[in-house]
Parts: sequence; structure tokens; C-alpha cells
Amino acid sequence: MNAEGTKRVIGPISPPPTAYTEDVVFTHPGGNAELGCTYERNGAMYAGGLRFSRVRAYRFRAEGHCTPWHVEDAYGALVEVEQSDWIGELLAAEPSETWGQWKMRHFLIYIDGSGADEVAAEDCEWLPEEATS
Repeated sequence: MNAEGTKRVIGPISPPPTAYTEDVVFTHPGGNAELGCTYERNGAMYAGGLRFSRVRAYRFRAEGHCTPWHVEDAYGALVEVEQSDWIGELLAAEPSETWGQWKMRHFLIYIDGSGADEVAAEDCEWLPEEATS
């Protein structure tokens, strides 16, 4: 096991990042966060991405600062980091009055040309694909 945790692939992102027409955008408007992408398929523009629920923390590494660990298994795929040192740190810092109220999972995705996004959240789901103008 790596000191950063072991990874379990949840699934590949679709379409692959090579189809993206804009940079991936990470937004955190409140308790949730979204990693959104815009892409072209069959001559039409679409938006999609991932939604993380009950976010407790997030971090980003630019492509040039990613280690092989950040890329392996997470290249164009959503993975969950199990036995995560980062989640352990977050749980250790949790105030006693809220101890045990948060279920935290460590999600990681590496986007070629961008870098690695990591999110500590309760859950993650794919956003529905929507046509854009």
C-alpha cells in the first residue's frame, strides 16, 4: 500500500478528456461541489461532469506537480482512495461536537492537461449530460 492509500476505480469518465472543448471547472457553491466539463460529440456541444455531496475538503495539483501515484488508475477515471491518510487527518481534526456525523470518502480524478482533483465527500455521482448552446 502507498502511504497515500490504495485506489479503487469507480469508473472512467465519458467522454474522455481529449473531447473537452474547455478547461474542466471545479465549483464549490456550498455543501456540494461539481467538476464540470464541456465537450463536442457528433457536431453538438454538451456539458457533464461529477457532483460531490457533503464536501468537507478538496485539493488540486497542477499537472506538473502530480506524482505517478496521482496519475496511475486515475487517468481519465474516478477513483476512491481507501485507507486514505488525508481522510484520517480530516477525521482527527473534526470537532468533538460533530464527531461521527460525517461520512468522508476520498475521491481522486486526473485530467490530462489539467491535473489531479481530490475531494473529501460523502458521495459522488455523474451529472446528467445536457445539451448546451
